[in-house]
Amino acid sequence: MIFHSFCSIFVNMGYLSYVKSALLLALLIITAPAVVGQTNRALIVAIDKYPSGSGWAEVHATNDMELVKPMLMAKGFADQDIVSLVNEEATKAGIIVELRRLTANCQSGDHIYIHFSCHGQQMIDDDGDEPDGLDEAIIPYDARRRLDAGVYEGENHLRDDELGVHLDAIRRKAGSAGNVVLVVDACHSGTVDRDTDEDVYVRGTAYIFATPGYIPSANVGKNVVYEMKIEPGMSPLTIIAACLPDQLNYEYREPNEKKYYGSLTYSLCGLMKECGTMSYGALRDGLKNRLNELNARRNRTQTPLIETSDEKQEFRIER
Repeated sequence: MIFHSFCSIFVNMGYLSYVKSALLLALLIITAPAVVGQTNRALIVAIDKYPSGSGWAEVHATNDMELVKPMLMAKGFADQDIVSLVNEEATKAGIIVELRRLTANCQSGDHIYIHFSCHGQQMIDDDGDEPDGLDEAIIPYDARRRLDAGVYEGENHLRDDELGVHLDAIRRKAGSAGNVVLVVDACHSGTVDRDTDEDVYVRGTAYIFATPGYIPSANVGKNVVYEMKIEPGMSPLTIIAACLPDQLNYEYREPNEKKYYGSLTYSLCGLMKECGTMSYGALRDGLKNRLNELNARRNRTQTPLIETSDEKQEFRIER
């Protein structure tokens, strides 16, 4: 009787209804599937053994993967969300397929990391949008170093303009809550030379992909992989390139392992092990100091080129 009286009071006051609603809401939250989106996604492209006859010297870009993938996984990237293209997998068509897949899978709030370790090259601008008359290009596995009229005319080079189209699409899908980082451990100038102590490897070439005798109208040394676009609703973008236009991108020989790595990759992965987020000033100083330490013994200078669409935000890779 007493219990019935208390229940009547709670019912009249609406308490039972409130408790039932609260319990139902808690049950729905507990049993609901995880919301899709806000995922860390990565694409790593590493090419160091180009086909015989392509004109490209061998480097050690695939060693970079031993540093990049563990760094990403330590930052919360799941193995299934890291796609790697190595040597013959990294044709231009193969790279485009993965960029399109990355765009298709990307959700609002995703954090995207794209890493190229390979050669780079300047080539004649094909649409008149470059003040120096030159495009910057990533060199896929099936791209040749020299123009051969009627045989190979640059169709497998990945131009900055073309890469930019895919980056724009990814940034629109990721949205303002997302983030995109592009790292290019390549260079659009330089040669490979030898040293009496050890081999010295440089990623890139000073040879411009053009018809014989071509002279750029006004080479202002842009050396930017992608002209950054800023639109409402686009994710922030950070581009990290290995060196300034008038510098060479040397590989670093690790003295204990006696293995070569991209100097930018080695420096960036080391820095990210120590730091989570940081200001862009700290990022520039940290990478510059590390690169100079790697090159100090040979009295070289290599300064990373870092650009961002939002200087006020902190740099980070993971969501």
